[in-house]
Amino acid sequence: MDQNMKALSKEELVRLGLQYLKIHNWGRGMEYLSHAARQGSSKGANELFKLGKSFYDKKYFPEAIECFDVLSEMGHGESSLYLGKMYQQGLGCHTDIQAAFDYYASAYQNGSALGALRAGQLMMGDAMRSRKVREIAISWFDEAIKGGVYEGYAEIGRLYLENDNFDFVKGPDKDNKTALSWFLRGAIHGDNRSRELAAECFMKGKGTAPNPKRALELCHQAFHDGSVSVCFKLGEWYSEGRGVKKNLSLALAWYLKGYERGDERGKYEAGRISYLLGRIPPGGHQSPEERQKSLNYLRQAAEYGYAEAWFELAEASEQEGDEKTVEKFLRKGMNAGSEECRTKLMIYYNRHASKLIQEVRKATTPEAMQKSGGSEEEILDYVNLKYKEAVYWLKKAANVGDVDSWAILANMYLYGGDQLGVTEKDFLKAAKNGTTAKSLDVRPLLWMYYAGPEPVNGECFHKENPRKAYLLAKELAHEGDRNFMKILSDYYATGYGTYLSPRLAEKYAGISGYKPSGKGNT
Repeated sequence: MDQNMKALSKEELVRLGLQYLKIHNWGRGMEYLSHAARQGSSKGANELFKLGKSFYDKKYFPEAIECFDVLSEMGHGESSLYLGKMYQQGLGCHTDIQAAFDYYASAYQNGSALGALRAGQLMMGDAMRSRKVREIAISWFDEAIKGGVYEGYAEIGRLYLENDNFDFVKGPDKDNKTALSWFLRGAIHGDNRSRELAAECFMKGKGTAPNPKRALELCHQAFHDGSVSVCFKLGEWYSEGRGVKKNLSLALAWYLKGYERGDERGKYEAGRISYLLGRIPPGGHQSPEERQKSLNYLRQAAEYGYAEAWFELAEASEQEGDEKTVEKFLRKGMNAGSEECRTKLMIYYNRHASKLIQEVRKATTPEAMQKSGGSEEEILDYVNLKYKEAVYWLKKAANVGDVDSWAILANMYLYGGDQLGVTEKDFLKAAKNGTTAKSLDVRPLLWMYYAGPEPVNGECFHKENPRKAYLLAKELAHEGDRNFMKILSDYYATGYGTYLSPRLAEKYAGISGYKPSGKGNT
């Protein structure tokens, strides 16, 4: 201990510790409070425990362990509970089940009945399979019950419940009647977990005749006593018609109650049920009132974060011819995580681009040009305008992840970049992002960009790089492209981007049936 601290009283240690905490010197504050607690200061211990909980809540787990360790050594049950949980879950330390058990046992020995429950729960896996371990676990749960922790009834009942994903290796068979009797004892004492497990037994007829009415009564008791999980149980039963008449509106109401009680999953489930309630049937055959009701449910589902609802809303807007809203809804769905919306958005953008490109092709046939009577300059202006519009839609598709659109843009940029107002950088970006496209291979485009001292096919952009041209030609030739076998033959014959090799030049010439010209930019 610091010599200065030895001379201080408990009250002075606490006062200095709190002063250090005020200036956020947590380490020094913890040190003073720890010394005060060891000297028997109840205020020092309380402040140290508050600091440990603050560290825990902020996920500063090693610091929390340091606080709780001091208190646990002094017989502080709640600190031992925290340490048990941290060693059980590996929070700020290596997972150590034996250490967790020891801390839970220490918590129980220091007056925390919850420690007995947690110690028993650590044994559940083995207790499900071994009669000997089961008896030890039950003794821990009994101690928890004696201390007023009535969830122990639920855990004992679970040890007897059949078809619980475990089987005993030794000992008597499981007995659902015995399990239910334990659950009902817990329910009488107001334990919500026991009520929910008993409700499951009554709903499924485990250990008793099926009794949905009794199951619902137990669930409602649990709900009125503050249970959150029971909201999800009731939501599930009503959404699937499990033991009760299927009722999506009731399922929606129960999931919303779960959300209102702080469980975010309730929001998602409420969205899912709203989506099911709002789905418009194929063909959209609904009365105006029914359609409006469906749309309201879908909007509600979307607000709850159920991304697929945006897709349905977009489909409904498309049926109404509201294209602006279609795009808005699909974007919202994509941003919320719907892959279906993203795919639909790509199709939507590509459809617009394809329509414009088709218009250009139709307008530039000899027959159409002759029929239009427009000048060559007017036709060219029309073509440029339509291509710019097509590029606009292709860029939208590309930016939401459509690699084929990137490849098409690379092709349009390379041969029409000057009219489209794009740069060399735009071409390279499009080619790079379109490398995995299936509709168009961008490598020949890149080869045109890199090969030879100057453009040969009217490319707008060109920057000779023999090495890159050779590597692209080699890659395409090795995939069986005969044109690039000829080019590769010339490259080996002239040493363009690679070493001279008459042998390889002859080899690729022989495969392609070609006589090398000796030019590097064929």
